[in-house]
Amino acid sequence: MKIVSEEEKLAHRKVVLTEGLKGCLVGVGMAYGIVRAVKYRYPVRFSQMNTSIKTAMWAMPTILMGAFFADDGSVKFDEDIYRSDYLKKQEMEKLANYNKLSSTDKALHNLNENKYKIIVGAWATSLYGSWTLVNRDRYMTKAQKIVQARVYAQAFTVVLLLGTILLSMHENEMLKKSPPPVPEWKKYLQEQEEREKQGLVTATPQPQLHKQHPHQP
Repeated sequence: MKIVSEEEKLAHRKVVLTEGLKGCLVGVGMAYGIVRAVKYRYPVRFSQMNTSIKTAMWAMPTILMGAFFADDGSVKFDEDIYRSDYLKKQEMEKLANYNKLSSTDKALHNLNENKYKIIVGAWATSLYGSWTLVNRDRYMTKAQKIVQARVYAQAFTVVLLLGTILLSMHENEMLKKSPPPVPEWKKYLQEQEEREKQGLVTATPQPQLHKQHPHQP
């Protein structure tokens, strides 16, 4: 059992408080957006809300995001301090497997790993591009332009989803061809056996050769 030192306690507390403060700031931003949206969308109903409800609209996102960021910071702190060697070993294994891939497989693997970021970014770009393209038409009304831009963006989104499905299928094919991963418990037992063997070799006394005295028979 590992005994936690005072330095580790202080470092952990500092990380949790820092991340919790970041989460609170993010929560305040979210709460501001929610309050503004409700006030703009339902002005009459918002004006009829009592102080408790309005306070909860500010407090709940702030508390939730603060708790989430603090917990996430605590988990990452434990991983960096107590599991750093294990995580580094896992990263080295992943890097070794990645280096064995061909250039095409590497490119497809990177696309598959970042597919959600690419989809969101491409979708936002398609919305902006569609609106810029449709907005040039001087004869359509604003409502018609919005509908037309949405149709273009939806068509582009469908293409992105089909590409994502193809990437996932290719990734599954690569996983089928690769050897099955070794379970973590098996790796742990193998490491323990190697350590025990090394310990036995180190602990085995080597025979000492005594030099015979010249006057001894």
